[in-house]
Amino acid sequence: MPPRSRKLPRQVRGPVEPEPEAAAPRKADRVARDVLARIVSGELAIGTILPREDELAAHYKVNRGVVREAVKLLEVHRLVRPVRRRGTVVLDAHASMSPEVLAAMLAPQPGHVDRHVLGAFLEVRAIIDAEMTSLAATRRTQADVRAMRAVLAELEDALGEPARYARLGQQLGRLVARASQNPLFEMLGAYNVRVANELESILSVARPPSRAHLDGLGLLVRLVDKKDADGARRIVQSFHAWAIPRILATAALASGAPPARLTKDRSS
Repeated sequence: MPPRSRKLPRQVRGPVEPEPEAAAPRKADRVARDVLARIVSGELAIGTILPREDELAAHYKVNRGVVREAVKLLEVHRLVRPVRRRGTVVLDAHASMSPEVLAAMLAPQPGHVDRHVLGAFLEVRAIIDAEMTSLAATRRTQADVRAMRAVLAELEDALGEPARYARLGQQLGRLVARASQNPLFEMLGAYNVRVANELESILSVARPPSRAHLDGLGLLVRLVDKKDADGARRIVQSFHAWAIPRILATAALASGAPPARLTKDRSS
């Protein structure tokens, strides 16, 4: 008689930890980031060949070992591919799934945000957040709800600390993603945190450390606790409908766009 199959238990995972502090960039990281930005901007066009190692080393004033490591990083981001007897070929940045690539598309220059890319990012994030939260309300466990309530209590204590409040807000989002029991939502949540950290000064306008914002988060957790999937989806959709125009307006002002230009952009 064949053995009976056993149902696998749900994977037990530890608490969601805050994002670690970023380490100081290494030389290879700085070189890779600059070349990445040149690929994203189109300065290094698709299908062209990267300059030779010695040329890049001379340009960035580093040794060839640093350049070699930087190029390996670009390969990880799916931005270049070594081709025998040709060299290192530049690939299409839009085919990369790397958050570093999206971050470079969002902020192509220091102090400047591409509002078209930002609008596209916020549109997709709104859709994902609504469906993820609805699924979390359907599948959540009591352990998930307890973890969310614990973070809400910490958010209460952090109302006077904007940086800590922002980190805890991201932690709550990751808990909601985990409650969906869909690992892709968790991955997308981590992706979002990586990109959002690059735009913290702009995105923070939508989640200020205020009593009203905290009350909204508390309502969301209550809806998840009640397994009210439709209610959770609606509140997230309403939040994004309120937040997106404010984030885009903040981005325009930060980039130096006058109000008249902003009105024109939003109506086109």
